[in-house]
Amino acid sequence: MNLDFIKNIFRQREVKIMGQEEEYKRYSVVIPIVYDDEYKILFEVRSHKLKFQPGDISLPGGKIEKGETPKEAALREFKEEIGIDNDSFEFIGQFDTLVTYHGKIIYVFVVFIKEFNFKLSTDEVDEIFLVPISFFKENIPDMYYATISASFEKENKYERMNQRLLASKSPIYFYEYKGRVIWGITAKIIYNFIKEIFT
Repeated sequence: MNLDFIKNIFRQREVKIMGQEEEYKRYSVVIPIVYDDEYKILFEVRSHKLKFQPGDISLPGGKIEKGETPKEAALREFKEEIGIDNDSFEFIGQFDTLVTYHGKIIYVFVVFIKEFNFKLSTDEVDEIFLVPISFFKENIPDMYYATISASFEKENKYERMNQRLLASKSPIYFYEYKGRVIWGITAKIIYNFIKEIFT
């Protein structure tokens, strides 16, 4: 090995998130915008049949399958969950990527729904509803910090380092709209999206 060898590696290397393959699960979601008197965002209520967070409010999306790009996964999940075809929406672009404290990478895409011809996947979605973008512009979310502690999952020869593992705090956002609570990852994505389009 010499310096030229190292230079060749870095010459056209794609930058990734460190540990991405081993440590993180990758997901894609869509922020669907519709026009109904004014511009609104479409949300899903997750089916009560689901094992993970049944009944929670979310954006359309899901896990990125092997061989898929984040965009392909986002649009596939969006079309499957909402029951919409390619002609009924317009792809707008990609928003920022969220890396969570519990090991998820979430890619975010924006679409505009042109036609309301949905056929919901009842295995995944109980219902959908719309929230005006103006609501999010005019209402700052409630925010509380969750403390995340750290410790080794099993005994090891480095136990003496346990006290040096850092606990951290993560902000958790909450919006309440007509009795519905939009919170967690979904609220964080929307909060940052609204900041982006209005600043």
